Amino acid sequence: MTTAPTLRTLGGAARTAELPAHATALVIIDVQNEYFPGGKLLIPDGQRVLEKNQQLVDFARSHAMPLFFVQHLGPEDSPIFAKGSGFDDFHPALQPQTGDRIIQKATPSSFVGTELESQLKSAGIQQLIVSGLMTHMCVSSTARDAVPKGFNVIIPDDACATRDVAGWDGKIVGHQELHRAALTAVGDVFAEVMSTEEVTALSVR
Repeated sequence: MTTAPTLRTLGGAARTAELPAHATALVIIDVQNEYFPGGKLLIPDGQRVLEKNQQLVDFARSHAMPLFFVQHLGPEDSPIFAKGSGFDDFHPALQPQTGDRIIQKATPSSFVGTELESQLKSAGIQQLIVSGLMTHMCVSSTARDAVPKGFNVIIPDDACATRDVAGWDGKIVGHQELHRAALTAVGDVFAEVMSTEEVTALSVR
């Protein structure tokens, strides 16, 4: 055992080996134009996030798993994600299709002020695959809120990302460092972190 075990490990959490197709949903958070060239919150690893989420979407669709696309919306005069600005739109390369569910939110957590919990539970969902933007903000917040509500969470590390952020001390925390720290923090107790390749290689029953 590692000399610095996670709380999940100490609690006896087992590595996921298979997914129940009927009880698993993919929740893709905020893959919107604001995070891409032209927006104010450019994600350096945005292209990777697009490609990995496309793989997850293909995997979910191939097993008839429900897809939830979460969309952050700000007021029309908001400096970011302003409703109707175009920057609030989903990225053209990752669009919902007929039958997918769209959840609109105004806070970091996809559960606060939305119907996500009720829709998941009415569909019999127990396992979530949570991906998207940003790792340290909406992805982590959603995972933290999901577990007390009774959901198990997997976060594919390469299907989410973040940006450089100025710290309280005036020093810049690089996007890769922040991404790793955020996943380490949420992976301590709230989520199982694995790669997209590992997720899509899981047995589905």
